[in-house]
Amino acid sequence: MAWTRIHLRCEPDAPGHEIATAWLADAGCSMFEETTDGLHAYAKNEELDTALTEVIHADLQPMGLKTWLVSEVEEENWNAKWEADYPEVTIDRSIRVRAPFHPLESETDFETTLTVQPRMAFGTGHHGTTYGILTEMVNMKWAGTSVLDMGCGSGVLGIYAAHKGAAAVMAIDIDPWSVRNTQENMSLNGISETAAFEVREGGADRLNDVATGHFDVVVANINRNILLEDMDAYCRVLGESGTLMLSGFMEPDIAALVDAAGQHGLRLEATRAESEWRILTLRR
Repeated sequence: MAWTRIHLRCEPDAPGHEIATAWLADAGCSMFEETTDGLHAYAKNEELDTALTEVIHADLQPMGLKTWLVSEVEEENWNAKWEADYPEVTIDRSIRVRAPFHPLESETDFETTLTVQPRMAFGTGHHGTTYGILTEMVNMKWAGTSVLDMGCGSGVLGIYAAHKGAAAVMAIDIDPWSVRNTQENMSLNGISETAAFEVREGGADRLNDVATGHFDVVVANINRNILLEDMDAYCRVLGESGTLMLSGFMEPDIAALVDAAGQHGLRLEATRAESEWRILTLRR
């Protein structure tokens, strides 16, 4: 059986690769692989909507599309190959993020081991933004806190906070795949969806019914434009001594974000770099 492979690369890769994954899934692609040279999407020839892929090609141009190569490939055991090439994520001896097909036990003892099923949702821990936020979260105190994970993707950030003792977590994502993946990963990590860990589909409008100052920590890993657009909402629900963690942007974007947060009484406490990505920690 013949398959079609679409190899694309956007600069920067976020949010272009995430959006491309969602659009190409609608066009019939059923498998995706993120590598150092871009995103690879695979579809059975008879299931691929070629007309829709042409539309997607055009619509990705404003998102920094640099590479778009379409080729036919022969079928192989894609899943076995992908699993063999899919690494775990480790942060010192603090965090291990494994997939269900990785060994349950590790030769190294980690403080926290999380299981994340890699799907189309963003945030397995491999991307610099997610890795950077997790690294910053290691040194924070979570016991008894109330946490908001905006743009939750796989849910790994909120799940980590829950494992470290957060009393309540709300995870929100506009992408229905991300919502489902977060719920799946909660189950894999022994967390039930209750009032203590709530998952919502949508954007910052889903915070309209949340009381002012409700959260001790707000984590938002999205992109510069959305972060600026929704800053008022994040800061409204953040407590008086709260912590705001932001990522999904690069060095030139820092000043605008710090200024926007500063208008709500937040000061920059730390900046972290992971490759070209930046992670900001701000506090009131």
